[in-house]
Amino acid sequence: MRRAVLAAALLLAGPAAAQAPLDNPAAFERGFAVSLWQFDACGDALAGRMFRQALAERFARCPFTETARRHYQQWTRAEMQLARQKMTARVEEHGGLPAQVEGMPGTCRAHQSSELYRSFRTLLERYSEGDAPAEAVLPAACDAADILP
Repeated sequence: MRRAVLAAALLLAGPAAAQAPLDNPAAFERGFAVSLWQFDACGDALAGRMFRQALAERFARCPFTETARRHYQQWTRAEMQLARQKMTARVEEHGGLPAQVEGMPGTCRAHQSSELYRSFRTLLERYSEGDAPAEAVLPAACDAADILP
């Protein structure tokens, strides 16, 4: 009887509650950092904000420890500040956003005109309007090695 009650409680609580607590948010940190350069540095800050909102919602639903949550919150604040400083410096150096972000295989324009980018951008818009869940934007498991746009 006791096992049946516990099993029912776990089923009702959802998959995150049944998972062991996670203590390493590195995959979410990488996703956050990549979004700053893939979206914001290429001039699509709105897509960056939508992605990071979905990322934050997804992170909140994962069973991270309080220590991991505090670390992630502090890290994302620091990373946002550092990225803004770097982007401001690049804008000043180039007289605007650069045509190609270091580390990207092509130009921002080529990246944003790709079918993959456009379909992902549409998904972000659907998420932002409440027509798609955060899990549709970021389907990876909470403990995945990479959670990237």
